[in-house]
Amino acid sequence: MPEHTGADSKDLWRTALPLLAERVGHATFDGFLRDAEPLNYDGETFVLGVPNQFAKAWLEERHSGVIGATLAELLQHQEPVRIEMQVSEGLAAPPSSEQLPCPEALPIPPATPSPSPAQTYDQLDPTPLNPRYTFDNFVVADCNRFAHAAGIQVAKSPGKSYNPLFIHSKVGLGKTHLMQAIGHMVQELHSNARVVYVSAENFVNQLITAIRDNRTAEFRSKYRSVDVCLVDDIQFIAEIEGPHSEEAFFHTFNTLYQTNKQVVIASDRAPRHLQLMNERLRSRLEMGIIADLRYPDIETRIAILEKKAHAEGVSMSRQILELIATEVESNIRALEGALLNVCAYVSLNALELTTDAVEQIIAPYRGRSNHHRATLDEIVKYVSEQMSCNTDDMLGPKRSQEIVWPRQVAMYLARELTDNSLAEIGRFFGRRDHTTVMHAYNKVSNLVANDEKVLWLINDMKGALRGE
Repeated sequence: MPEHTGADSKDLWRTALPLLAERVGHATFDGFLRDAEPLNYDGETFVLGVPNQFAKAWLEERHSGVIGATLAELLQHQEPVRIEMQVSEGLAAPPSSEQLPCPEALPIPPATPSPSPAQTYDQLDPTPLNPRYTFDNFVVADCNRFAHAAGIQVAKSPGKSYNPLFIHSKVGLGKTHLMQAIGHMVQELHSNARVVYVSAENFVNQLITAIRDNRTAEFRSKYRSVDVCLVDDIQFIAEIEGPHSEEAFFHTFNTLYQTNKQVVIASDRAPRHLQLMNERLRSRLEMGIIADLRYPDIETRIAILEKKAHAEGVSMSRQILELIATEVESNIRALEGALLNVCAYVSLNALELTTDAVEQIIAPYRGRSNHHRATLDEIVKYVSEQMSCNTDDMLGPKRSQEIVWPRQVAMYLARELTDNSLAEIGRFFGRRDHTTVMHAYNKVSNLVANDEKVLWLINDMKGALRGE
């Protein structure tokens, strides 16, 4: 394989850092990864320099998997890159173990007797896993590739390095499907594992009932004796009974984590954006792997429809699938709902399926807004006007700061407002690599999340480009 040493490994690491900042949580990133030094990459093994043995052990045990998966994503490799940690003299020392949430340093409450799997399910009264929500039925694309890979790793080795796994996205993009797929795979690979899937609302309702009936000890025992705990819609935890529900969930989470039980959490926003009053809980949620699901491009939407139609035993032309994928843009749930109605029409009627008929069937699901659909040319022209940057310079080779920032903003808007892939956007912006677009997108995303002025700027630009 080709040798990638020196500047190449540094460039690769520099591109990976914004992604790792989202995926490992602030404590690990600021304490260990921000100042780590890329030493070498030979095409198979990436060598990372860290300041001391504690940092080496921490990263090897908890985060080498996500680092390898992130580098593989950037290099477009099928398998994670092998990571090797080396203690490198001269690097800034990270926080000591006393400053980090090291589970071995925390007191573990007395263990409660573990009931049998049958008893656990009877007592917990969990939400059953949907048999359709499996990895086989999950369409993998750029918008969800990392989250899917993390889910597979969790299912293979629950309670190991990917713990907790925090999945976030907007409504209807596959969080629940992915969580339950993890549950199904755990049950297949680890037949004795006790798996529980519960919504945050159900968790809190059970807590309230336990308090009312003076059965809180039983409630704690129920959740703290499981092997894999899947908690959906965690954003509601603070909205139901306020700090009491947060505190109960915090202690449950802590016990599971300290005893190496797997926790998977889904939310409609990243941990740092949750309206939590318990900062200890937020810190715990950021300790593991953070993966997001984005809205799929049109090719991925067509692939989802093809798989769903096949599962329903209905054959449809590419033209019909493209029509549905183009017209229904709100979320995957609406997309599948529209397809099921078309499938029902095919099953119940002997009439030929025409585009006019499909238009009528999917009308209630049509998620296309009346907003203008911006093109790449329009985005570049608008950004160049608003940020006083020449269009040719933005698409050309110049790398001065007055050019790079508008270019990154335009790339971010192109990713947000169009169906173009990373590679297509890169080609449009002067034949740049897809990793350059990914770096730009993550940089602007971080600023949107942390800088109010940038948030206003981007929102204003989005509104103008949509014709709002």
